[in-house]
Amino acid sequence: VEMDRDAALQAPSLHSGLMIQSEYRATDRISAELASHIRDLGWDARAAIHNMIQIPAAIEAGLGQLGKHGSMISKDLGSMYRLGAVVTNLPLVIDGPEDIGVDDFCMNCQICVTNCPPHAILDTKQTVRGRERWYVDFDKCIPYFVENHGCGICIGVCPWSEAGRGESISEKMFALREKTAEI
Repeated sequence: VEMDRDAALQAPSLHSGLMIQSEYRATDRISAELASHIRDLGWDARAAIHNMIQIPAAIEAGLGQLGKHGSMISKDLGSMYRLGAVVTNLPLVIDGPEDIGVDDFCMNCQICVTNCPPHAILDTKQTVRGRERWYVDFDKCIPYFVENHGCGICIGVCPWSEAGRGESISEKMFALREKTAEI
């Protein structure tokens, strides 16, 4: 579900908090409707409401890459969306992760780090469960999120989240990577 970037840029506020809750409800509703449709087709399916597996599963499915701010960045929407998920035994075509240049960009960008009020976004990758990746200190993030009835500042200020910028950022990252490889 696409998020309202203007609301995200107003975070934390009552308006942005209400938008976040509305977007979560929309993903829950869509996931439940899709699961019901899949069951009507004769397959097992259940909506995975607010499940933390959504971002890693979506990354593995090639929908985007993990950004420094801990959310998934897609080429089309940046991080301005909420994910929904359905767990099913419906046979599906399996994709794989896609590189769109997020790591290259996030390595040098500081916007989400400097705009995070609880200072929960780490500037460098961390080893988490044996893999090096961007990491957000949720012991700092979640209390702030709860106290303010939402947040989303980090995804609102992310340059990838500005409408129409993702494709050009991705192209620039690949061009820089290619230029660096030639040196």
